[in-house]
Amino acid sequence: MADTSTTAPPKQPTSADAALLSYALGLEFAMVDIYARVSAAARDDLGAVAELFGAHHRAAAQSLTGLLGRKAPTGRNEKFFAEQSAKASGGTTRDTAAHLAGLENALVATHLKVLGTLRGIDGATLVASIIPIEARQAAVLVGLSGSTALDDIMALDPEAAIDPETYPA
Repeated sequence: MADTSTTAPPKQPTSADAALLSYALGLEFAMVDIYARVSAAARDDLGAVAELFGAHHRAAAQSLTGLLGRKAPTGRNEKFFAEQSAKASGGTTRDTAAHLAGLENALVATHLKVLGTLRGIDGATLVASIIPIEARQAAVLVGLSGSTALDDIMALDPEAAIDPETYPA
């Protein structure tokens, strides 16, 4: 006979969930600003792609902010932005696209790690909805980098998750 005494997971984020979601939100805000910088500097197809992908990160940030409410941070992860925006600007289109593809894959790995830790259903559902968008963005950026290697397109490395100790919130 099945045990019927189990408790359903909470819908709303727990305190621990809020900390994880806030970290993810800071990274999303940083990506919005990185893409804005790339979009302003690019003179080719990468500019339009960066504008669109920045809008996707803005939508993710807005959704996370809505879920977190008053607990939501209001700014980007500054250290992540400073390091990654410098690397994403000034290079060739192919180099910039390759770097952005790496960032998207790192975000996918990060969100997968966050997803595996969340207890609240609402936060888990939201993070799960962000992951495939960022994975698709990585694939497009790999194409813009000039690579056709399947290993580059499918370059999801769970160890590539963005480390909160390297980039504290």
